[in-house]
Amino acid sequence: MPPIGAVAADLVIVGAAQVVLCDPRQPDGIGVVEGGAVAVRGEQIAAVGPQAAIMPLIGAQTRIVDARGGVLAPGLVDCHTHLIFEGDRSSEYFHRTRGLDDAGLTAAGLPWGVPASRAANAGLPAGRLAEAALRRARSMLACGTTTIETKSGYGLDHDSDIASLEAARLVAEVTGVEVVGTYLGAHARPTEGAARYLDRMIADTIPAIAERGLAEFCDVYVDPDVFTIDECRRVLAAAANVGLAAKLHTDARVNIGGARLAAEMRAASVDHGNMLSDDDLRVLADAGTSVAVFPGFDWAVGHPRPVDARRFACSGVNVALATDLCPVCWHLSQQVTMGFACRLSGLSPEAALLGVTLNAAKAIRRDARIGSIAPGKQADLVVFDVPDFRQLAFRFGANAAAVVIKKGRVLLDATALNPRDDR
Repeated sequence: MPPIGAVAADLVIVGAAQVVLCDPRQPDGIGVVEGGAVAVRGEQIAAVGPQAAIMPLIGAQTRIVDARGGVLAPGLVDCHTHLIFEGDRSSEYFHRTRGLDDAGLTAAGLPWGVPASRAANAGLPAGRLAEAALRRARSMLACGTTTIETKSGYGLDHDSDIASLEAARLVAEVTGVEVVGTYLGAHARPTEGAARYLDRMIADTIPAIAERGLAEFCDVYVDPDVFTIDECRRVLAAAANVGLAAKLHTDARVNIGGARLAAEMRAASVDHGNMLSDDDLRVLADAGTSVAVFPGFDWAVGHPRPVDARRFACSGVNVALATDLCPVCWHLSQQVTMGFACRLSGLSPEAALLGVTLNAAKAIRRDARIGSIAPGKQADLVVFDVPDFRQLAFRFGANAAAVVIKKGRVLLDATALNPRDDR
């Protein structure tokens, strides 16, 4: 029984070889409690520490989860996805593996890029879009992702963007995953009437999305072939007026100056950012704007200059990692992202784990609530069937998530189905 005066926990996770706090303020830069345990009350973490200190919080009604010598870490956060879409662009992917780049695809008359997804998505109702996304969302949850940011932007019209964000809400209700909505109407430039398109976004779509509470952020794709810095500033200013914070797809292929605009707008994040300069990184760090990078996407599209995340991290900017799941990058696992981040982008296993937890939470402005293990934070937790957290980046070809907990609820428990083996 709990000590007199102590309130029993609703859930206690015991038997972990390591509890990884994901707190860079710790002496080891990440915070590892060997042989630790965590107690949960309601939706929040009540206590964390050595197992002997947590055991007294077990009461008659406490549910006990045995980590069986695995690693207990925060729920993974995927801070940049395009979860809601129908169809895929696998044909584009296959053509790229044969050596065709953007210019080659265009010369061959082959559809590519965001506009190639419009036909499969425009006009679809929210229910149909949610149905298409559900299997992906469940796979992401099964890999330990408990929070997913997702964007609109494949139907490329007012009604389709609203349906996409409504679908995201449906996915959250069905799966229990926390889904963060971002409006990305400015995802591809119309072949004609771009000014009218932006006018309608600003006059109609942004206010409608804000009024319905469908999104927290507004994103714009800033690129020489998409939208300009001035157009982006105009859209993000209109979004800010109705309470939507800024994000930018930018500087992926050329340095167009998106980082300076992001700092000016106090954006939550700059995403992609392959071509960011050292000066850009300093400006972003000073502004408190994260950089979200996608080594898995760079690999999938054969980016000629994969992001140098080590250089970014050394600049002092917050470096978040995400899958960039989309029709041309069918990437569902942040565990895999960690592996790519270490081998392709130069991050340490510690930095990679921070990139998919606390740093990713910062990129969607949720780090006060999720992304690390501490009393008072939301009980988003994952038991990974590995003996040391660094194995997550090493064993990236397999799914090590054994138990997934969201807001104190066990959403997935594979331990009953998988007897302990040689880890």
